[in-house]
Amino acid sequence: MPASKPPARRAREASVAPGADGAPRAGRRPRQGAVDAPAALLSAAARLFAEQGVATTTREICAAAGLNAGAIHYHFGDKDGLYRAVLAGPIEAMTAEQAGFDDPSLSLRDVLRRVLMPFMTEDISADERAVMQIFLNEMQRPSPVFTQLFRELIAPIHHGMAQVLCRHIGIPAPDAAVHQLLYGLQAMAHDYCLSRSLMELMTPHWLDEPGQMEAVGERLVDWGLALVEHERRRRCLA
Repeated sequence: MPASKPPARRAREASVAPGADGAPRAGRRPRQGAVDAPAALLSAAARLFAEQGVATTTREICAAAGLNAGAIHYHFGDKDGLYRAVLAGPIEAMTAEQAGFDDPSLSLRDVLRRVLMPFMTEDISADERAVMQIFLNEMQRPSPVFTQLFRELIAPIHHGMAQVLCRHIGIPAPDAAVHQLLYGLQAMAHDYCLSRSLMELMTPHWLDEPGQMEAVGERLVDWGLALVEHERRRRCLA
């Protein structure tokens, strides 16, 4: 399976600047060589939110992006709208790659590939590392913006995947053990995305080898299959 583009990079490539109401804002096509204001704001905001948290001011972000103080209001409505866009882009790109994981015709191996492999990115830019830092901060103390996005975009994937596991284990509905199994499967892949810096400290350059992330992802899929089979057998013996 070919390596995926990093989620934040895919989001930037596909991004459309929203207006104050969240809908894409119509406007003239930017002149050749003109600054891509939404992209500049997203990049500056990701870096500053990662370094300073949500206390970062709109003036600081606009200054870092090289834009006037009204740019955030024009393109994103307000600071919360910009913060939501910084967080939502990678999540939406990730869930788009995971779409269809609950297709009953897929084998469990293919389901796990579709859910886990989008986390296995070959390279991570400075902006993407900044977004990962924001996600780590949010995991410790979720903000209202992140909580809403979590409920809208992430929770449905979790609950859908829990139903898929039930189908393969042979039970009618998920229980605490199924959710625990799913948290374990997700955590294996999350670490290679969110904890990459720590891995690089522990084993320098290990993940730099061409094709290494794809190989690691396939190994995680194998381990995931073993965990699901263990849970199925445990229930048969109970």
